[in-house]
Amino acid sequence: MAMMPDDLIALLRAWHSVPVATVGADGMPNVAAKSVMVRDPETIVWGELYFMQTHENLVHRPVASLCVWEWTPPFRAYKVKGRVAIHRDDEVTALLDRSVWAGHTGEFAARLEGMAAVVLTVEEIYDQTPRLEAAGERIA
Repeated sequence: MAMMPDDLIALLRAWHSVPVATVGADGMPNVAAKSVMVRDPETIVWGELYFMQTHENLVHRPVASLCVWEWTPPFRAYKVKGRVAIHRDDEVTALLDRSVWAGHTGEFAARLEGMAAVVLTVEEIYDQTPRLEAAGERIA
């Protein structure tokens, strides 16, 4: 496991929704925005509400990558890679469900029923800051 630095955690919390990349069983890549939460410096969690392409990809290939960046100078950017575990009807899902409900009105009830929690264990972190001397360097 790799530990996320504080500034990466701050960016993830500020962004909330980030692009998450997965790969299908056929090798086709997929990117979708996911509302993420940092559980601890080694773990990122998001909810799968619709069980579409991202969920299907993670069932067949339980790995994902996400990126996040700062919009204003001094620019910072990161890529995070890791393995995922999909949780349904357990304590992890219940905790995420309560968190999601806290931010939405009842109109989302149908979409939240049966939600899965995806838990990404951070394995690799890369500096994606746009500068020649460090861009793409693995930092953890």
